[in-house]
Amino acid sequence: MHRPALRLLVPVAVAVAGLGLASSCRPHPRVPAWVQSAPEDSVLSFSGGAGWMLTQPDIQNLLAREPEASRALDLFLQKARINPHTETGRLTLHLLEGPVQGKGLGQILVQLDQFQNPKALLAALAEDFPQEGMLRLNGRDWPLYVILDLDTPGTTAHIRAASDEQGQLWIGDLSALQRLASRRTLAARPDAAAAAAWINAQAPFQGYLQPEALLGGLRSRLPETRTLRDLPRGLDALFWSVAPGGSPGQPNQFDLAIGGSAEGIAQIAPWLQRLVALVSAVQPAPGAAPPELMQEKRRVGLRATLTDAQLKLVMEKLGQPMLSFKPVPPA
Repeated sequence: MHRPALRLLVPVAVAVAGLGLASSCRPHPRVPAWVQSAPEDSVLSFSGGAGWMLTQPDIQNLLAREPEASRALDLFLQKARINPHTETGRLTLHLLEGPVQGKGLGQILVQLDQFQNPKALLAALAEDFPQEGMLRLNGRDWPLYVILDLDTPGTTAHIRAASDEQGQLWIGDLSALQRLASRRTLAARPDAAAAAAWINAQAPFQGYLQPEALLGGLRSRLPETRTLRDLPRGLDALFWSVAPGGSPGQPNQFDLAIGGSAEGIAQIAPWLQRLVALVSAVQPAPGAAPPELMQEKRRVGLRATLTDAQLKLVMEKLGQPMLSFKPVPPA
C-alpha cells in the first residue's frame, strides 16, 4: 500500500515545489475541514470531489489494493443511490500508520462530507444496515452500523460506518474506527495544522503525507527516484492542493506547505531548488505570476501556476504516472 499511495500523493507536491522561489506567499486563512477531523496517525490522505474520486482510475486502483474497503464503499454508495457523475460532495481516503493482521499495510478510513443530500446518507445507514454498538467521536457516542463482515482464511474484516455531529460519515474496519475515536486529530499537531493553513482550503483536490513515517522505510527501495529519496529528515507534514484551470489548456494553481523541525525546514529550500531543473526547459503559462514562497522557522509554503506539461514532466522525472485532475467523462 505504501508504494502506490506514494505514487498518488508525492508527485503533485513536488511538482508544485519544482517551479522556483519568490519572496512572499499569501497564506490561506483556515485549515481545511477534512484536516480538522483527520486521524492523527494518518500516514497519508487524499481528498477530492466525490465524483472525481469515484471515477478516477488511479484512485480506484488504490482502493482495489484494500478490496474489503472498496467493496464496502461500493455497497454503501449503491444503497444511498449516489451518482458519481453528479455528486458534488467530498470524499477523503486516509491511510493509517501500522501493519494490519501481519500484513505490511496500513488501514484505510473513508470520510464522506459536504454531500448534496446528507440526510440520504444517514437514511441509507439506518434503513439498510443493522446497528451494532456505539462509537465515541468528539466526546459523544454515535451508532455504529454493520456494512460488511468477512471471515475467511487470510482475510478478516469488520467494516462499520458512523456519522458525527458535523454530518461527516466514516467507513472503515472496526479497529480503524476505534483508532479514530481514541486518538487526536491531525490538526492537533501544531506543525501539521500550521502547514495545512497554507494550502487552498477550497481547492477541489488536496492531499497530505507524513514524510518521516511514509518515506522512512522506503528510502532504500527508491533507487530510480532520487528526488524522493533525498527528502530531508525532520519534516512532520506535507500538504498540497490543486485547483485545475476552468477549461482545457488553462493552467492550474498549486499550493504546497511543509511543516517540521527548524533543521528540516532549513534543508527544504535546497531540495526545492534541485527540482527547478526538472521543469526549467518547459514553457510556463502565458502571463503567469512568478511562484511565491513564504518561509518561517517551522514551515514553508509555496504557491505556483503550473501548466499540464510542467506537471507531466515532473511526474515523469520521478518515475510516476500522470494523474489527470480534469473531470472524467460519463461512461
